[in-house]
Amino acid sequence: MKNADSIMVATDMSDFAAMAENRAAMLCKQLEKARLDIINVQDLSVIDMLTRAMKSSADLAEKALKDGVTGELQARAENLEHTYQIKCEPMVRFGKAATEIVQETIARKTGLLVVGAHGEYPNSHEYLGNVPGKLLQVSPAPVLVVRNKPVRAYDKIMIAIDFTEISRYQALQALELATPKTEIVFIHAYEVPNEGIMRYANVSQGLLHEFRSDIRIKAGAEMQAFIASLKITNHVTSVIQLGVPHTVIKEHVRSKNPDLLVMGKLGRSRIEEFILGSTSRNTIYETDCDILVVPPTAVAAQMQAAMSGN
Repeated sequence: MKNADSIMVATDMSDFAAMAENRAAMLCKQLEKARLDIINVQDLSVIDMLTRAMKSSADLAEKALKDGVTGELQARAENLEHTYQIKCEPMVRFGKAATEIVQETIARKTGLLVVGAHGEYPNSHEYLGNVPGKLLQVSPAPVLVVRNKPVRAYDKIMIAIDFTEISRYQALQALELATPKTEIVFIHAYEVPNEGIMRYANVSQGLLHEFRSDIRIKAGAEMQAFIASLKITNHVTSVIQLGVPHTVIKEHVRSKNPDLLVMGKLGRSRIEEFILGSTSRNTIYETDCDILVVPPTAVAAQMQAAMSGN
């Protein structure tokens, strides 16, 4: 995010998308970005429907739709410009939403992509399961999923980590969204490798406790070193707990009530069953705060740029 000039927000212009637009604009001002790009993607099937309804050519139907959408999008952009004193650039595209959005984030070197958690019908989870769900897998930029109406900068940010270099990069991305007054909570969940097998083999509870204690002590040392390496001036607390990662994270989101949870692909010792990782996927669907997800593609792109000196 540091080297990128803009933030992009994807909108379907629903009330839920308006929350994402406002959070994106707030961050654009906070981070002093050059502009906020606002993108709306219309599926090509809509053109076919309008062509039949209007009994006109596809070109005329597309123009009519684009003119109407552009007018509404421009009005929303002007409202954000006035409210937050930022520059906005609205754009309407036609095609598959995730594909068009990713292409624009690459072309514009977007540093942060913001999306709403829901589309027009929140109970269906269709929007999160469709467009944002795809973006969480392939976006070249970190993705902020907005669930709540923004009223201020983030007061408390919880960052899930596993002490890897990738996890460190994800933490750095998260810290960019903090203000000097933001409380930072680092959370790490751990499990005993092959504990189930050891139980089947009748390994004693005393020995299992010893394994857990050793892992806890090691994690504590890693947590201290991890936090020290970030050189944070904010108020920082940490949580280290035995348990399934997404269950532990969900529990502490409820108890500590952060307004932003930061996730990446966690679980370095687990078999990779999906690109994003089951911990992230489960947590995204089961928590109510805003969530910043740093996809593997975004991490890889940033690390490659760092190695090449760009």
